[in-house]
Amino acid sequence: MTSIELSFLGGAREVGRSCISIKKNDRCILLDAGINLGRMGGEEYPLEPSDPPSAVFVTHAHLDHSGYLPAIISKYDCTEVSTLPTQDLGELLHIDFLKLRKELNAEAPYTSEDVMAVRSHACDVNYSVEIDVGRGIKAMLLPSGHILGAAMVRLKVNNKVILYTGDLSTRNTRTQSMAEPSVGKVNTLVIESTYAAHNDRHPSFQRVERAFIDSINKALDRGGRILVSVFAVGRAQEVMLSLEAYTRSGVLAQVPIYIDGMIKKVNEIYRLYWSYLRPTIRRQIRYTRQSPLESDIFVEVYQRKVVNLDEPCIIISTSGMLEGGPVIGYLKQIAGDPKNLICLTGYQVPGTRGRKLQDGAREIKLPPDGELIEVNSEVKSFEFSAHADQSGLFRFISRTKGLEKIYCVHGEEWKTIEYAERIEKLKKVDAYSPLNGETCLI
Repeated sequence: MTSIELSFLGGAREVGRSCISIKKNDRCILLDAGINLGRMGGEEYPLEPSDPPSAVFVTHAHLDHSGYLPAIISKYDCTEVSTLPTQDLGELLHIDFLKLRKELNAEAPYTSEDVMAVRSHACDVNYSVEIDVGRGIKAMLLPSGHILGAAMVRLKVNNKVILYTGDLSTRNTRTQSMAEPSVGKVNTLVIESTYAAHNDRHPSFQRVERAFIDSINKALDRGGRILVSVFAVGRAQEVMLSLEAYTRSGVLAQVPIYIDGMIKKVNEIYRLYWSYLRPTIRRQIRYTRQSPLESDIFVEVYQRKVVNLDEPCIIISTSGMLEGGPVIGYLKQIAGDPKNLICLTGYQVPGTRGRKLQDGAREIKLPPDGELIEVNSEVKSFEFSAHADQSGLFRFISRTKGLEKIYCVHGEEWKTIEYAERIEKLKKVDAYSPLNGETCLI
C-alpha cells in the first residue's frame, strides 16, 4: 500500500503560517495556508509544496491559517475548501492584510485582484458532510469551536483517518459552541499547541469577564480612557457581548464605547451567518431580527474625529497584536497617560508589539516610520481565548479513539516539544513535534 506523505510547510514549532501538505501518489492537498505576523523578509510565508496542490482546506479565516491563500490559488489554480463564513471573513482579512503591508512599506505576496479571484475557486462545504477529493481521499469538516465557521478537517486516505484540528476550543463562549466531541476513530492526529504548556490553564470566562470589567471600572474611576486591542474576527465579538451584558446589568459604568476598524464589517457577516452561532444568539437574531452586536450602546466610528478622547471612554479597535490598523493611532494618543488602560485580549505572537508590551516593554516603535513612544498607561492581558488550554487538549485526545500517532503543531517551540513528551508519558501514544520542512510517512 502506498505511503501517505505528511509535510509540514509552516506552523511547526511556531504560531503562524500554518500549512501542511498531504500527498498520496500524484494527489497533493494542503491544510491551511497562513502567514506569521511576527516575522518579515519572506519568513512569514509557508514553504512551497513539493507538488502542485489540487485543493486547500482552510480551517478558519484568521491570517495565521488563511493569509497566504490568495497566493497559493494564484500560483496553482487550485480549489479552496471551507465553510461559507470562512470564505467571506477570509476575503475581508486578506484585503486588510494588503493594507497592513502597504502601511509597513512591505511587499505583498499577492494583489487585490488575486484576493477577488479566490471566490471563483471556492468549494462551499457544510459541517459533517463527506466530500470526495479524488484518488481515494475523502474529507469532512467538523466544528472546531474557535470562531465563526471554523472547522477541523477529517481525512480518510488508504483506510487511514487523519484529523487536523486547526485551532480548537473545548468550551463554550458567548458566540460559539465548543468543538464537535464525536470525531470517530482517528489514526493520526495533528493538533494545535498554542496553550499546551503544563501551566497553561485558562480561567473560566466568567472570571475573565469579571476581571476585565473590574479593571475597566477602575480605569474609568480615575478618569482614564480604555483601549481594547482585538482581533476583528472572534475576539472583538466576544468582548462586545461581554461589555453589552455588563452595561445592561449596570455593573459597568456607562460611557461611550467606540468600535473602530474592520469590526463593523465582520459583525455584518456574523449576522448573515447567524445559524453558525450559539443557540441563544441564534434565537435572538431569528425572532427579534436584532443582533446584540448592533446594540445602541456601541458607537461605530466612520470618522475618527467623532471619538472624544477628552472624556472617559472605551475604544475597541484592531489589530489584536498592535501590528497595524486604527489601534496604532489610538495607542499613540493613549499610551503616555498612567490613568489610561490598554487591554490585550488574545494570543500575542512573539515579535509583535502586543507581545513586547505583554512581556513588559514600555518603549515601542510605531509604524510606518519607527517612531518611538513611551508607554506609561496600565497594560493588562485578559484571556478571552478561543483556544483549548492543556487540560482541554488532553480531554480532546482522551475522547479520540484509535490513535496511533500525534503531531503537535501551532505552538512555540518549547511548548510543542514539552507537549509531545507529556502526551507520550500520560496518554501512552506516540507523539512528535515536527520541524518546518520535515516530511513524515503514514
